[in-house]
Amino acid sequence: MNNDFTKDNFNKEDFHKSDTQHKILQYSSGYKAPFLLSKEEALSQLKAKIADQPTKNEAIHKPMLKNIYWFSSVAAMLLLFIGSWILWHHSQVTNVIAEKGKQIEYQLPDSSLVSMNADSKMTFEKSKFKHNRYLSLEGEAFFKVRKGKSFVVHTKFANIKVLGTSFDVLAREKSFKVSCVTGKVLVYSDKQSIIILPGESTVIAKDKLSKFLDKNIDLVANWSIGKFYFENTSLNLVFKEIERQFNVNFVLPEMDNKFFTGEFTNKNLADALDIVCIPMNLTYNIDGNNQIHIKEKEH
Repeated sequence: MNNDFTKDNFNKEDFHKSDTQHKILQYSSGYKAPFLLSKEEALSQLKAKIADQPTKNEAIHKPMLKNIYWFSSVAAMLLLFIGSWILWHHSQVTNVIAEKGKQIEYQLPDSSLVSMNADSKMTFEKSKFKHNRYLSLEGEAFFKVRKGKSFVVHTKFANIKVLGTSFDVLAREKSFKVSCVTGKVLVYSDKQSIIILPGESTVIAKDKLSKFLDKNIDLVANWSIGKFYFENTSLNLVFKEIERQFNVNFVLPEMDNKFFTGEFTNKNLADALDIVCIPMNLTYNIDGNNQIHIKEKEH
């Protein structure tokens, strides 16, 4: 390289191509050393300043890299947010609960109607329901299913599958019963399946599904209008229904061998208690804690 560095024949390109020593000579040619510094000290300071100067490429790339990192971070956060929202939206579970003392009517996303008895719970995925009509039930509900794809009700005892019909499902504690009012109902479990037609009901007896012609089929959904009919039903089960309808608690004597046939409504607690207790030779007392003590009438 030509070592003749003058203001007339030295341009920027030559300057960048030169080594550090040549750059120092070019810079220093126009300076005089300050009177307090020796030439060696001034030269040392000049070298330090040149070393601190960013190169042209560094000056361009640093802000560019900073912008790239920023946009990458923002894009990653947006993708994470969108992915989380999609996952939450598609896995969103809807819980419909009828608390003790309340009955509710509910319209499913496919326009099917459900009447839920007190102390019952229904669960389904709302975003998927129109394409996959599947729900879980704990308690009792009456369904009026809109015609369409298969409609499945899952219980801990068995599953119920229909296309378009009306039916009642009781799946509570140890009790399971499905009653078909209109259409056709398939009830199935891991072990067996059974089809019931209008007027028929099915129960689980000795771990097996069995069906029968239900003479009281017109009464199975009367609970949805506040009427409760029992035929030769364990008195313990009758009092449990009163607990659900009026949100009270009973203290009961031993009555495993007592059975009740009759009907009451959920409009008035005292009336319901009289209807059940008087013919069964029982008395009742309501304390301040909303507990009802049932005793056998003394002779």
